Amino acid sequence: MSLINRKKRDRRTDRGSGYADHRPGYGSTGSRRSRRRRGFAGPIIIICALVAVLVAADYWLNSGNVHRGVEVGNVPLGGMEPAEARDVVRERALGPLQEIELSGPDRFSRSAEELGVNFHVDATVDKAYAVGREGNVLERLGERLQAAFPGITIDPNISYRSEKVRAEVEEIAGQTNTPPRDATLEVVGSEVEVGESREGYRLNVDGTMAGVDEAIDGMTGETRLRGEVLDPRITTAEAETAAEKARGAVAQQLVFEHEDKNWTVSPADVGASLDVAPDNGKISVSLNRDRMSDRLAAVYSDLTVKPKNASYDFNGNGDVVVIPGREGRNIEWEKLLDSVENNIFKGKREYQVKTNVENPKYTTAGLEAKKPTELLGSYKTNYTATTDQGAERVKNLKLASNAVNGTFVAPGETFSMVEKVQDLNYEEAHVIVENREEMAEGGGLCQVTSTLYNAILYSGIPVTERQPHNSVLPYIRPGMDATVWYGDKTTTADDVDMQFENTTDGYVLIQEYVSDDGYMYANVYGVPDNIEVEMSSKPVFQNQDAAKWTTSYTRYKNGKAVYEDSWESDYDALYNEKGKKIPTKKVPKAEVDGSYNGFDFSSAQ
Repeated sequence: MSLINRKKRDRRTDRGSGYADHRPGYGSTGSRRSRRRRGFAGPIIIICALVAVLVAADYWLNSGNVHRGVEVGNVPLGGMEPAEARDVVRERALGPLQEIELSGPDRFSRSAEELGVNFHVDATVDKAYAVGREGNVLERLGERLQAAFPGITIDPNISYRSEKVRAEVEEIAGQTNTPPRDATLEVVGSEVEVGESREGYRLNVDGTMAGVDEAIDGMTGETRLRGEVLDPRITTAEAETAAEKARGAVAQQLVFEHEDKNWTVSPADVGASLDVAPDNGKISVSLNRDRMSDRLAAVYSDLTVKPKNASYDFNGNGDVVVIPGREGRNIEWEKLLDSVENNIFKGKREYQVKTNVENPKYTTAGLEAKKPTELLGSYKTNYTATTDQGAERVKNLKLASNAVNGTFVAPGETFSMVEKVQDLNYEEAHVIVENREEMAEGGGLCQVTSTLYNAILYSGIPVTERQPHNSVLPYIRPGMDATVWYGDKTTTADDVDMQFENTTDGYVLIQEYVSDDGYMYANVYGVPDNIEVEMSSKPVFQNQDAAKWTTSYTRYKNGKAVYEDSWESDYDALYNEKGKKIPTKKVPKAEVDGSYNGFDFSSAQ
């Protein structure tokens, strides 16, 4: 509404009443309104006049020229004709773009051609000249005023190939990128050397490309490499701190003393005993206990004395005697190394070596108290009571019995027949496989085992493992036999063993040997225990093809029965290696005490 609408109402009013101007009082009101309109019109007229003057001045100053205050890439073009502006742009703006300088850890330059830069001069000057000349009156006037203050900078019309820029920047990255280098510490003999650290650098390819873009668009031709400095994990200062610690350790020799003896470790050997390793941004220097132990080998060998166990032997009369043992001496080794480890970096150079007496496992007094002096049990079997009476079988009997003879079994220890008799140089002789005679290495082992088995039973010591034969054999009473065999190492077959556990308070001594009287003997010695044993074995039934025997066993202590047991043993007929059956009923049976009444085996041939 305002001014234009109000004037219309006035005109309409003037035209609608011919007498209005002559009414009393109305003339003065109209005069006031007229003065008010003249008060607004004056400033407007002045402003318009001022604008007209400015426009006229601008036109007079910039007619045909780039408006003042217009720049292209920091190059002022205001007041220049387009042709002059093009010359200036070519001379002053394109010059810096011929070579783009990139500065950083090193300086690099790349030509406009290498970067694929193309500067469109005419289009750029046209953009500068168009400032204040395009758009409506207000837009043109606004741009002209902006050019006057604070100024207008025109982005140059430049194109370049980003893939070329990336390739060049990545090439620079290949030359500038360096990993950081940690400081190092090396101990060579008694010399301690520090390798200095070095910062690394990693170029930010995308950031540097943005800088190149700014240098081209701003026509400065210069930019900085954009990247980051990479700090080493271990600085030279940290390495020097560790080096001082190492130098203190190798400064002098170490001296180790025990009573009137002493040993030294040279600074070079100390250095060889140090471990140097990175440790969470630092370098740790520590003692390598194993390598220091190697340097103290002379201390160990000079002071360490292994204890010697007391043992049993036989004198010329066949009596058991104790061979005395000997105390040993050991070094408190771990404590010694602890002391060196805790003090070597504090400057300590002298160390006392402490030793302890080490008693043997088996002392002279202990073996004297547990010496096996009493015959606990014995047994004999006739080795002529077989179909095989060859020298090979007798040799096997002697090999196996010698392996067992003289064995001492400690209290609580378990004796294994297989462990004693396996893998000896046996001859081929008759063996029983299932219920058939065959030739194989080790024939006769079962007689050695059965003889010892019964001696153990009569001594009152419990047998923990035993297996009978499949057939009745003449040299041992049925129900009182025991077999043994060890499998081939190439097979998974279980061993057949005879074992017993020494439950007495003293050592058990085993004697077993082959006599020229046709018998082999087994004796078991131990400490007195007042044990007596009764044993018998009787047939339940027997015929040509099979037999069953029951064996009874009673153990007495101080005349009182303390243990009773019985077991049954089943047997099949025995066949010789020709396949002829030896009827079970016809096989002679040895007495309970092992004595044998003879049998003519020719009838079974």
